[in-house]
Amino acid sequence: MDNSSFRFKPNKSEIEKEKKKILLEINKEKAEINSNNKKNIIIIFVIIIFLFITIKICFGTINIYNIFGYPANKARFYEVTVNNNKTSVEYVLIQKIPIIPFLVNFNSKYAGANIIEKNKGFEVYADDSKEYLININSYSCYSGEYQIECKNINQNMKKNNDTKYTNLEIVRVNNPYEKIYNGKYISNITPYIQKKGMYYIGITAKYNLVETKIFFYFINEKN
Repeated sequence: MDNSSFRFKPNKSEIEKEKKKILLEINKEKAEINSNNKKNIIIIFVIIIFLFITIKICFGTINIYNIFGYPANKARFYEVTVNNNKTSVEYVLIQKIPIIPFLVNFNSKYAGANIIEKNKGFEVYADDSKEYLININSYSCYSGEYQIECKNINQNMKKNNDTKYTNLEIVRVNNPYEKIYNGKYISNITPYIQKKGMYYIGITAKYNLVETKIFFYFINEKN
């Protein structure tokens, strides 16, 4: 007699039940894995934030400096006038590229001077004007189609419209040394240069990732 006739043959409903049971077990395992993954991501994120805050508190922003400096041909020419008197200016610029925002910057620096007239200093003298107004414009210098370093006012220039002037600093450098104004950029400096003496005038200009400190001197020889 053939024993194969006595083998167990599950019906279709039992097979379907087993499939559903296995599928439920698989889904349960997947849900647990996803839940654990989410927990791990949150833990890692919290650890990174904690390390970020710790480094920021202990070291502040970490600045890495470019040993080659900022390209001279990218530096700008700043035409500064007080009333109708043009003055040569000196400037220092720094480009800050964030590698890790708020934590690590890659910085490039450059220092230069914009000369209006040879053998003339970086100062403006008071005259009989009732008020003194600063006007400043930014230019890039070109030789043909190529941008070059700006050195003097006689070069081929194109005006820049993306420069924002954000801060003005006025300091009386004579004895007694006196910090007179440091705040939002204003063009009218009349109220701050009333006393006889020499005044340092510093203007902050910004465009893209570049911040430039432009400075010259105002001399009031009148009482």
